[in-house]
Amino acid sequence: MTTFRTYLKIFLSHRIYIAIYLVMLSLVGVIIGLSTSQAATGEFQPASVNVAVIDRDGSELSSALARHVLSGNRRVEVADEKRAIQDAVARDQVSYLLVVPAGWGEELLDAARHGAQAPDLETYVSYYSGAGRLVDVESTGYADGLYGMAATLGGSEADVIAATDASWEGSARVSIIEQVAAPLPTSIVTASEFASYPIFSSSMVCIAVLMSSVGRRPVRDRRLASPEPAHTRNLALLGACVTIALIAWAWNFCLEVAVLGGSALGSSPVQVALVGAALLVYALVSASVGFLAGQLGVSENAANALANILGMVMSFLGGAWTGLSLLPDELLAVAHFTPAYWATLVIDGAAGMGEVSGATVMPLVGNLGVCALFGVAAVLVGLALGRSRSRAQTV
Repeated sequence: MTTFRTYLKIFLSHRIYIAIYLVMLSLVGVIIGLSTSQAATGEFQPASVNVAVIDRDGSELSSALARHVLSGNRRVEVADEKRAIQDAVARDQVSYLLVVPAGWGEELLDAARHGAQAPDLETYVSYYSGAGRLVDVESTGYADGLYGMAATLGGSEADVIAATDASWEGSARVSIIEQVAAPLPTSIVTASEFASYPIFSSSMVCIAVLMSSVGRRPVRDRRLASPEPAHTRNLALLGACVTIALIAWAWNFCLEVAVLGGSALGSSPVQVALVGAALLVYALVSASVGFLAGQLGVSENAANALANILGMVMSFLGGAWTGLSLLPDELLAVAHFTPAYWATLVIDGAAGMGEVSGATVMPLVGNLGVCALFGVAAVLVGLALGRSRSRAQTV
């Protein structure tokens, strides 16, 4: 126990690393989560598009079509001139511009009576976004509805418009399927995925620096001269590494839950527990990598460089900086060989869980096992290296 406390004192003496890697970076993750939460708040509002309608016909049918296009969108006045029309579309002043040619309404009724092709409309769609294309599809559909009602029912323009509006406003019976499990807030999911960076870098650099301090010749000679058995010293060192990892995990996870996930504890306790388990396993894997780096005799400067580089690479391949779905297939194949990828699968799976059951939880537990295997491999390699180094030093 005395040796264990000594190791922790050495760890706590490196306050600059604790402040930078553990405290500051974790606060960055919480700030990112808060910004995500604020961006996601607000009621649903239908998207409105800048549209313009130039009605050269002036019939009841063309007026009905213009009303339908302008409904729910922002009307922009554009002069009926070729240059003005081109400028409005080219400069993205409007996403959709409709020109109804003169005589269009009468030609549509005449084509419907004789079974001929409906007259064309003159439309302009901005290439800056796809919103104008959606409005074009809707306006074309309404014009086809006018033609269909005129061909089927006949009657006056007012009758055709009334029948078309009635069919357009028809509704279908729908039902909402509610999730059995409440989804996790986006803020805590984003912060948890980002936490892979501060957890990995803080655990690795602190453990590597601790082992570097312990491995210095004066300290090593005193340890070897101690009457304490070798296995006791090794267990104390391993316990110190695990404690550092637990501190990194507890600080990050508890901070995220306290700031971002207070409501999720009551509504989604199982999902929150899975996210905590994913970060815990990843913290232990990070500790094993730090233990391996210490056994390799990595210096303090090298430990800082490795912690930052490996931490960023792991986080990127794990989807912390960008979603896994956005990664190219080649990088996604490489990501399978990193523990961060499997931890992120658990976090994303818990966030999107619609029902809490054995069928949904067990695959995530399997991903946790795969992530843990990386830590077991790193510990075994570190122990083998440590034994070979100790034998060489003894000889």
